[in-house]
Amino acid sequence: MPKKHTETVDSKLKTAWQVVSRMYNAEAALHNATIAMAHFLLNVDSTQGSYASDIAPQLGMEQTSLTRLINSLEEKELIVRETDKDDRRKTLIRLTAKGIAQKNEAKEVVRDFNKQLEARIGAKKISALFKTIDQIVEIAEERYRSNTQNGHETQNS
Repeated sequence: MPKKHTETVDSKLKTAWQVVSRMYNAEAALHNATIAMAHFLLNVDSTQGSYASDIAPQLGMEQTSLTRLINSLEEKELIVRETDKDDRRKTLIRLTAKGIAQKNEAKEVVRDFNKQLEARIGAKKISALFKTIDQIVEIAEERYRSNTQNGHETQNS
């Protein structure tokens, strides 16, 4: 008889995100996009634009992946890049009209899914989930800080 897998918080979170991510990627594919593209567009200020260096941490992407993503969005004419006049190392990302339209579609997909969740699960349970996730993040960050302060951070981190 096979051994039963013990459920853990991290495995549940990972499984949930994989399923949600697959759903969002299927939605994005209908618009010739990916979830990464949609996340990027959602993080660009529609009127002022945003610096690529400010968006990167929000997406948790490596620099090479971010560069490929920006190139792809530019090729699709969803964004334009502008070099900062004061600091030429900084790149301002601005949405084109097409980019704003795609961002609005992505927003609508996210809002629709969240409305569906609220209708099925209820606002109280969702609020409790958010609080629980915030606590999980806080505890994980405390543990990370403790490990890195004690010299336990790995070479690859």
